[in-house]
Amino acid sequence: MSNSMIWEYAAYAEPYIGAVAIVGGFIMVFFGLKIVRPSLCFAGFLTSIMVTMLIFYAVYIESIDELKTFYYWMAGGAVIGLIFGWFLAYFIKVGAAILAGWGGFMLGLILNEAFLYTFELVWLFWTANVVCALVCAVLTFKIFDHMMIFSTAVIGSYGLVRGVSCYAGHYYNEFVVIELLKSGAIDQVDPYYWGYVGGFVVFAIIGSWYQFRMMPKKKTTHPYHQEQANTMY
Repeated sequence: MSNSMIWEYAAYAEPYIGAVAIVGGFIMVFFGLKIVRPSLCFAGFLTSIMVTMLIFYAVYIESIDELKTFYYWMAGGAVIGLIFGWFLAYFIKVGAAILAGWGGFMLGLILNEAFLYTFELVWLFWTANVVCALVCAVLTFKIFDHMMIFSTAVIGSYGLVRGVSCYAGHYYNEFVVIELLKSGAIDQVDPYYWGYVGGFVVFAIIGSWYQFRMMPKKKTTHPYHQEQANTMY
């Protein structure tokens, strides 16, 4: 997919995608846990868009020659994504697992772009992404709030970085990174790209820290005071 026409067609919508990514990314980075249902709706929307792009690629590969056909597919994926997202907003556990899975996938991207790329192994790229996604999805059923904070901060930071890249350029889509790994040409990457990687990590850390700070504190009563209260009444 690194050379697919998908990226050329998507580039036409970058000014709009960038604005949505920056605004939505900022909100998710710092307020993801407070807007659980909208975050879950976004997870369903994102999943539907990605599946639509993969189906589009499988059907047309390089034979597509009309831009409007691509947008028809994307519009259909967006409509289905809104319906799917609405569904997940009412089935919170399932939606949270999918959202955390996306967060884990983004964590895999961070790991690959930070240091795993040095091994120049394509299978390691995909293994890291898939394993991180599965682990994060499973952990959601154990530590819901923590995984929601982590996944929204990571996804939001990715949205911020990609949104900025729509205007500033110098960013490679992930499939191009795979091709660079295959060819051993990772050292030829534009230096500005590593600035995006650094911003990705920094915003994820700051967002997670801020959301943990803003979590409602659970009130606990010491057994002594509880016993006194029971005696009085």
